[in-house]
Amino acid sequence: MEVKAYLVGGGAREVMRAFVNQISTDKLQHFVFDIDIAVEGDAIALAEALADEYGGALIRNDRFRTAKWIKETGYSIDIAMCRREEYPIPGKLPEVIGEAEIYEDLLRRDYSFNAIAISISKDDFGVLYDPTGGVGDIFNKTLRVLKPLSFFEDPTRMIRAIRYSVRLNYKIDEETSLLLLQGIEESYIDQVSPERVRYELECILNEDFWFGILWAMHTSNLLSALHPEWNQLPTVSGSDTEVLELGIRNQEELLEQDMVPPWLVRLSWSLVSVRIEALWDVLKRLGVHKRLAESMLEAREKFDEVAARMNHAGFSPSRIYRVCQEYARKTLLFIAFNSYLEKNTEPLRSNLMKHLRELSPSRTVLPGERLISMGLPAGPLVGKVQEELWWRKIDGELPDDNAAEKAARELIERYLSRPIV
Repeated sequence: MEVKAYLVGGGAREVMRAFVNQISTDKLQHFVFDIDIAVEGDAIALAEALADEYGGALIRNDRFRTAKWIKETGYSIDIAMCRREEYPIPGKLPEVIGEAEIYEDLLRRDYSFNAIAISISKDDFGVLYDPTGGVGDIFNKTLRVLKPLSFFEDPTRMIRAIRYSVRLNYKIDEETSLLLLQGIEESYIDQVSPERVRYELECILNEDFWFGILWAMHTSNLLSALHPEWNQLPTVSGSDTEVLELGIRNQEELLEQDMVPPWLVRLSWSLVSVRIEALWDVLKRLGVHKRLAESMLEAREKFDEVAARMNHAGFSPSRIYRVCQEYARKTLLFIAFNSYLEKNTEPLRSNLMKHLRELSPSRTVLPGERLISMGLPAGPLVGKVQEELWWRKIDGELPDDNAAEKAARELIERYLSRPIV
């Protein structure tokens, strides 16, 4: 299609980090997770042509002239038009005001080490474009914004400044530090929507060093700038974080089953020091989905109650089941992970995880039709008998169908000896 194309963003940055730091190229797979391509021309048309020739699906964004090309494996590549932008409203997404060449496109980016492009066009393949001295900052391990109004125009860059500096172990240069301090003191972040805050937090909480990033945000007062009530973290110990991470790794299947991504578990854990009275407002400001926010709040409200009832060893499965059935699954899930911050709560976690993994939801031991054929009247008694059969099943009292039928007859006889309500 005769358009000029460039590797940009994190991919270009990590290629140059590998070069500067003499990192073996086979290690790049551990650093490069997103491939971003900038083109001088129609990026959506290029993406459509690639999908037509090589397969896959497209997600178009006509506002920003970009497309995400998704292969059958799920791997995706972002293809964007080189463009000029302006921020008519600080803190909001920018407006595209026209096409641009690669140099102008790089100058609109956040930090110098992200304002690097490497040509992937045939005529100048591998040529480096670095109008802001980003490679020098990579060599010096320095984070530097490109213009004085950078944080004012897009305050989410303040969050990314902390994230990049911790992840890459880069120092923030003096002028950028002053601009960051000004942005925090003047509450630039108040202009950012909850949805954009949530996205930035999700990025942080998916990082390997997520707690270090949150701690840096706390010490710089950026955490409390997001919401005044988030003015501390529940621990200063990295070992507490390691224990939580071990728990998350051990429960990956459960989290996937309940559709709770690990970053939300880390967020709930990180908010344990926030006053319960203020937690709903904090979760709303952070853009957490309403239903998930309700589960996180209920986990805090019910923590002591559930711990008093379930932080004991030796309970039978049926007792665990009967208590836990009174609470929503996600509430119990957040209680279990939040409990890593409390000493001597191993029995609580063990009981809750057993319920979530093995006992809930209950399964039918004998179908209702069979119980009715045995003389039980249709109606609410069928459910009661099925529930009691399940309790006995999980306690190991019903090893086979014969034992189940015998128990069912005993229960039916017992219920029918009473007035049927």
